[in-house]
Amino acid sequence: MMKFISGTRIPLNEEQFIDAATAQFYNEHARRFMGQVYRRFAAQVAGIGLPGNRVLDIGTGNGRLAIDLAKDHTDWQITGVDISEEMLKLARQNAARDGLAERIDFRQASAQMLPFADGYFALTISNASLHLWADPLKVFKEIARVTAPGGYCFIWDNLRITLLNPLLRLVGWAMGMNAAQRRLWMRAIRSSYTLGETKAILNESALKDARVIFTAGLLGLGIAWRKTL
Repeated sequence: MMKFISGTRIPLNEEQFIDAATAQFYNEHARRFMGQVYRRFAAQVAGIGLPGNRVLDIGTGNGRLAIDLAKDHTDWQITGVDISEEMLKLARQNAARDGLAERIDFRQASAQMLPFADGYFALTISNASLHLWADPLKVFKEIARVTAPGGYCFIWDNLRITLLNPLLRLVGWAMGMNAAQRRLWMRAIRSSYTLGETKAILNESALKDARVIFTAGLLGLGIAWRKTL
């Protein structure tokens, strides 16, 4: 029954966003259609008492989530990492456009090998990139390593419910997505995980005590974790 609902996962590769044309396409897609996700994510972390002010955004892409957080929290030192230098060029342009070029440090790095010291960040976040990670276990290990004791990790991604794909295509059309944008969205959903798959991966990971949360309004899943003191 669950396989009928969720279908078989069809993985994507984060390397697909390395070239300039694809990065620009995603930047425009995110600008037009991802605002609600960014705002909800920003609201989720707004009232958390952090043990410091360093924040890491893994898979920052066009930088919009990092930018929204920088606007809301002028005391936060935010770093955004992404494997694609073309994406990071757009992130820097977006930050400069909002007058935040000096407030956010965008760096090229793999999520599987983060170039930061142990316990460096009070908050580690990632939005819509879990489904692109070739080895989530390695990324979760790195997240656990760079997050400070008492610090937090929040991850949001799509939820794979293949049964709803025809409805989602219609929703995308109603939102004004063109055919290419709808295809990008559907590919992202097909490569995402179910709640059960996410829990199984976490149980084998350095974040085994993390909570998996179903976000009904966005048909997504969240991961919430706090590193013990």
